[in-house]
Amino acid sequence: MVQMLLGLVVKFLGKEMYKNFAILDIETTGGKFNEEKITEISILVYDGAKIIDKFETLINPDKDIQPFVQRLTGITNELVKDSPKFKDVSENIFEITKDKIIVAHNVDFDYRIIKNEFKKIKIKYQRDSLCTVDLSKLIFPDLKSYKLTNILSNFGIINENPHRANSDALGALKLFKILVENDLEMKLVKSSIKSNKDGQ
Repeated sequence: MVQMLLGLVVKFLGKEMYKNFAILDIETTGGKFNEEKITEISILVYDGAKIIDKFETLINPDKDIQPFVQRLTGITNELVKDSPKFKDVSENIFEITKDKIIVAHNVDFDYRIIKNEFKKIKIKYQRDSLCTVDLSKLIFPDLKSYKLTNILSNFGIINENPHRANSDALGALKLFKILVENDLEMKLVKSSIKSNKDGQ
C-alpha cells in the first residue's frame, strides 16, 4: 500500500527524476549559527517499498564538539578523532542524494548545514526537500508535541537511540510512511516539497 502511494507521489509531482527519497539525519558540533559542523550522518534511500541504498559515518569536524552536545548524543571528540573529514565523504553524500528529495525531521536544519559543508569545499549543492515536522503538523494538527520520538510514540513506535543519526533517520522513515498513508490524495505531500533554489 505504501509503495503504491509513494508511486503516486512521483506521478503527481510530474518529475521523472524523483524516483526515490533520501531520508537523512545529521548530528553536529553545536555552536554559533552557520558555524556548526557535522559529526555524524545517516542517509537511507527509500523507493516506496524498501531501503535500496544507505550511507552512514561518523565525521571528524576539525573542531571541538560542544560539551552539552557530547552529553546529548554520546558523540565525543575522542570518538570522531580518527573518522573521515567531510571532504573525504562528500562524494558519497553528493551521489547518494543526487536526484532525490531529501526528507528529514526539521529538514531546513539538516539541509542548511550539509549545504554549508559543501560550500566550504567549493561544491554547489542543491536538492529539493520535504520536512516531516511541517507535514506532521498538517496531517496531525492536534498532537501535543512534534518531536520525532514523541510523534513516533503516538503510533507505538520506539526510537531506540535518539540523537544518533541512524536511529533518527530510521525514525524519520517510519514517520514518513505514516504520513503518506494518511494523505491519500497526496495534496499535502506535494505542497510540502520545497524547491531549494540558489540563495535558499
